[in-house]
Amino acid sequence: MATNKIIPSRTALFLLDLQVTYAKMDPSLDALMTHTASVVKAARSKGITIAHCRVAFTESEVANVPDTNPTFSQLKHDPSRAAMFNVNSSEAAFHPAVAPEDGDIVVRKNRVGPFFNAPQDVHAIFKGRGIDTLLLGGVSTGGAVAATVVQASDLDYRLFVVEDSCADPNKETHEFLMKFFTKRATVIKSEELMTLVK
Repeated sequence: MATNKIIPSRTALFLLDLQVTYAKMDPSLDALMTHTASVVKAARSKGITIAHCRVAFTESEVANVPDTNPTFSQLKHDPSRAAMFNVNSSEAAFHPAVAPEDGDIVVRKNRVGPFFNAPQDVHAIFKGRGIDTLLLGGVSTGGAVAATVVQASDLDYRLFVVEDSCADPNKETHEFLMKFFTKRATVIKSEELMTLVK
């Protein structure tokens, strides 16, 4: 369908939380990182912008997370975990297979989704580059990917979720959400991507 055609100049492949620490927690994610690197290469070859987002905190950002936030307030009470997600930690760095290159968009987040309570205005960055279409990949499907689908949909982005560039510790969660995402996005396999590029 013509409505599913991807215009490279208006599109970003937005990769979420593809970080060293998550691959250490789940070594099976190394395969996802390697596969996603091939998706990045293909997208670059078509002129699609690559955008990378990681979750990482400065010490003051950790201190300012309210106790009402169940996901990240624990960092205030767990120094080793806070160190793992410190902005300068090697564990919080992007996985080397999908490390940013010059010209890529590189952003950071302090919550599960990237658009709210972030150190920078991610929406403004995309709009500044004329991007209105996002191709999403990352970990986890039930965390960062799901939050981004909901937030980006409400911000009126045209969304594609690249199913085989997403992963979740729970396979059933991943499979359920891929069906759920179709309410707000077009779910594709990576091999379909190039056929949709206009």
